[in-house]
Amino acid sequence: MKVHRWIGGILAILLVVQALSGTVLVFRDEIERIIHPALIVQPGPVRQPVQALLDTVRARHPEAVVQRAEFARADDQTVLFKLKRKADDALLLVAVDPYRNVIVRDGGLGSWPTEWIFAVHEHLLIGPVGETVVGIEGLGLLFMAITGPIVWWPGRRRLRQGFKVRLDAKPDPKWRSLHRAVGAGAAVFLLLSAVTGVLMVWKEPFRDALGTVTRADGKPAPKVPDHKVPLVAVDRLISQAHAAYPGPLLRQLRFSSGGRVVAVYLDSDRTMRADGTIQLYYNAESGTAVGRYVSGEMPAGSEFIDWIYTVHTGLWGGVLTRTLLVLTGFVLAGLAGSGAWLWYVRARRVRENRAARAAAAVQ
Repeated sequence: MKVHRWIGGILAILLVVQALSGTVLVFRDEIERIIHPALIVQPGPVRQPVQALLDTVRARHPEAVVQRAEFARADDQTVLFKLKRKADDALLLVAVDPYRNVIVRDGGLGSWPTEWIFAVHEHLLIGPVGETVVGIEGLGLLFMAITGPIVWWPGRRRLRQGFKVRLDAKPDPKWRSLHRAVGAGAAVFLLLSAVTGVLMVWKEPFRDALGTVTRADGKPAPKVPDHKVPLVAVDRLISQAHAAYPGPLLRQLRFSSGGRVVAVYLDSDRTMRADGTIQLYYNAESGTAVGRYVSGEMPAGSEFIDWIYTVHTGLWGGVLTRTLLVLTGFVLAGLAGSGAWLWYVRARRVRENRAARAAAAVQ
């Protein structure tokens, strides 16, 4: 099918970039502990108040706005703060030892390789335009994952023959048979990756469309006017969250509305989803609750949308599905590279045949 070949040839480089960056991100947390030893700290008897950590980060970067704080499950890991510089919206990341309130690593994307790779994977480092390109690329992969098996299909009686690789043949038929066999075998995984990736890019339009047939509530987005009053300590808000939902670990703090709304994210024990969270939103001026979003207690449409990220990242089945996702990424990179090469070889052969026919006609 010519369309399959042309789309694969056009998107080859982007598919390789997305595939390889995605394989790294599957085990991003584990990789960061290896490449950034400073993120591993010696646990002390008492953790410092979160507000103290926040004040330290804000004092280091008064030119930036804190967007979130991420808390690891491991006791020996730093708290990671993510900030946006006011002047140019550049991302800054600051890791703080939660026991000694000391900054152990600080810098932009260039100082955090896995975060840089995540930005490449999400939007190609060019913002909303890049996200759209990634979405279109996902649609292309979806098309190829559907049409590839159709092109490959050898018939029910010759099904085993379709997976045979001609290792003793010349390079062109050998690589073509390998490309087809591997592509057919991995089609389901590639299809799943493409569908979930596209839905993540256009999540809100999908939520709106899904909302026409079932409830698909979005996350709260409360706003608080600036009354020029002191904000309550975030530790008080964390305590309120734990009082409402005793037991679950603190995972994140997210700041919005100029820091006047604080969302406290706790692990959710109300869902099977590995990354499900209990999200409690507070007015940081008064300490009053202004919204909540609890995984496992939301309408079916909302739960379905939340599962998209879990499936796309391989978190739903633990190490096994994450490993399968890594293998799928390597397969996609190989298919994109070999497909582009086969496309080039075929195009060159067509040109050579045309030139030969033209030369014969002249003679």
